Amino acid sequence: PPQLGGPPQLGGPPQRGGPPQLGASTLGGPPQFGAPPQHGGPPPLNGPPPLSRPPQQGAPSFGAPAFGQSQGAPPPLPGRGGMAAGARPTLYVIFNGQKIPVSKDEFVIGRGSKTADLPIKDGNISRRHAAVVFQGGAFWMKDLGSTNGVEFHSRRIDSKRIDEGDVYQICDYELRFTYQ
Repeated sequence: PPQLGGPPQLGGPPQRGGPPQLGASTLGGPPQFGAPPQHGGPPPLNGPPPLSRPPQQGAPSFGAPAFGQSQGAPPPLPGRGGMAAGARPTLYVIFNGQKIPVSKDEFVIGRGSKTADLPIKDGNISRRHAAVVFQGGAFWMKDLGSTNGVEFHSRRIDSKRIDEGDVYQICDYELRFTYQ
């Protein structure tokens, strides 16, 4: 019977005192913490542990999110003009007939002439309404908690990756984006 009031013992029969048995495994049962995987038979009883293990199907690889978990930003698109790793593509916003380069990692759109990189003088626009953010190898349109929001295809969005030709609506204003 298991002990009550003590730390759980991992693998093997319950122990009284001493450290948990991390390498122990029961034959025929599920693999125990620290034990080599069972592939067609019991694990070796002695000798050093294997130097490397083949990746298990369904197990997350190092640096990737577990299955079903979301990553903050998608990976960069392959073949993006043969840019060097870490290079940023040039994005332009077309506003009121002007083609303006997005030249910062956070390009703010808003009413404030001192706080916005693209100022729009309209009382319906928040001081810091939205931002174009370069993150994870891509540009994103993000609402900065504005009162009247940002729309894409007549739907309000909080955050969306900017693709070639995307058109966003901020109040009565249209912002078109291009990489050309």
